[in-house]
Amino acid sequence: MKGWVYIISNPAMPGLIKVGHSTKDPELRAQELNNTGSPHPYVVEYEMLIEEPFRVEQQGHKALASFREGKEWFRCSSEEAIAVIQRISEGRAINETFKRVDREQAEKLRKEREEAESRQRLVEARVAKQQEDVRVKHEEILSSHFTQYPFWAYWIGCSIAVAILIAVFSPKTSDTSAIWLSAIGGVVVAAFAKNFFESRQKQSSEYKALIQEKESKLEEAGTGITVLCPNPSCQTNLRLDVKRLLSSGNTIWNCPKCKTGVNPF
Repeated sequence: MKGWVYIISNPAMPGLIKVGHSTKDPELRAQELNNTGSPHPYVVEYEMLIEEPFRVEQQGHKALASFREGKEWFRCSSEEAIAVIQRISEGRAINETFKRVDREQAEKLRKEREEAESRQRLVEARVAKQQEDVRVKHEEILSSHFTQYPFWAYWIGCSIAVAILIAVFSPKTSDTSAIWLSAIGGVVVAAFAKNFFESRQKQSSEYKALIQEKESKLEEAGTGITVLCPNPSCQTNLRLDVKRLLSSGNTIWNCPKCKTGVNPF
């Protein structure tokens, strides 16, 4: 169903805007609000005609949550709210009217938001890759220091041991019964044996030290991105802080050693 997503303001509430939706002309909605006793008239700042206006409105409210003053009112500029609504609409607007807002400013803010979100996705992908590399590396280190035998290896060994015990302490047991008892008893003993030996490994100081090193490396990988300087004569590893990458609009960083431009993405 088609309808409008709109932004309304009132001089009596400076700095506040209302982001709402309606199936009728937003100007009529503003007139309805004027009947609520406000000393100043409500004015429509912006309106967008679109399919599923309620969904766009709700997603807009969620995106503007940090600015929420109460219900549908937000303490931000109309241009900021428009940038959010346009991004959510993904070019599906049937029509939009900029009535009392700076269209160029709204477009600038929208582009800045899109660039920031793209930058965040790229940084998160790089961080995730670094952390996965740390996990793989440390799994290889753990495997080389601590052998993890599969359950079937414990089962075979324990079944043989149970079979020997049956032969020693109950030699009159039939062969069929002995086989079944060895197999079933082997499963039970193998479960305890596997748990016992693996628990001993994990309690060892060497194992704990490797796990602590892994956690430290994961934390380090999550706070910064390591980039190699592209200058062949430099090849310096640059450590770029994640928070700075997300807060800054820079896409090119200079190597502190050779001053070569480095693109961390």
